[in-house]
Amino acid sequence: MDLKFERLCPNIFQDHVMESDLWKSSLQIKPTEQFMLHAPSGKGKTSFIYYLTGLRNDYTGSIFIENKDIRTLTINQWTNLRRRKFAVVYQDLQLFDQLTVKENISMLPEFAEGYNLESAYELLVYLGIEKKWESKTGVLSFGQKQRLALVRSLMKPFDLLICDEPFSHLDMSNTSKCIDLIQRRVKEENAGFIISCLDDIQLFDGVKTIHL
Repeated sequence: MDLKFERLCPNIFQDHVMESDLWKSSLQIKPTEQFMLHAPSGKGKTSFIYYLTGLRNDYTGSIFIENKDIRTLTINQWTNLRRRKFAVVYQDLQLFDQLTVKENISMLPEFAEGYNLESAYELLVYLGIEKKWESKTGVLSFGQKQRLALVRSLMKPFDLLICDEPFSHLDMSNTSKCIDLIQRRVKEENAGFIISCLDDIQLFDGVKTIHL
């Protein structure tokens, strides 16, 4: 997926002097490119995720997806992007606590080719939370919910995986397993990713960095 950002800036930062690879700058992300988005809290990582996925528009400048300004996209175009082009793990995870783990995954509108509920269960086994399959999501710890949200996102077709601090409540062992799954699915889908994290650490080999 080809992305382009031109002079993008959150409204609250309009009067700020910015030293950023993204804000008030020009940046292009080509199909299958992989990026880590690094910044301390308060620099706009989560805002950027919401801008890119069309859930907020309190910014100046422009975001282009496949050379189309996203402000001009129709509801149907956004629906297609979210259904088949984007796989997203938001920081708040957007899970349904009253539903079981299985039911949360079942709500996907479409599974990627070769994947189904059984495949999702196998990934949960790999991440050590398969025993929660029939449990209400509300009883899970936040780290368990992060693993569930990641598995759910990886079950769908996508051209771009977008994750907002998906490892913040995971130990290094579970983080490494999640990274393995991400790398496998990104390769299978011939996709790219943008993953944000608080610390300027290199979680993936050969991945480019965007500093906010």
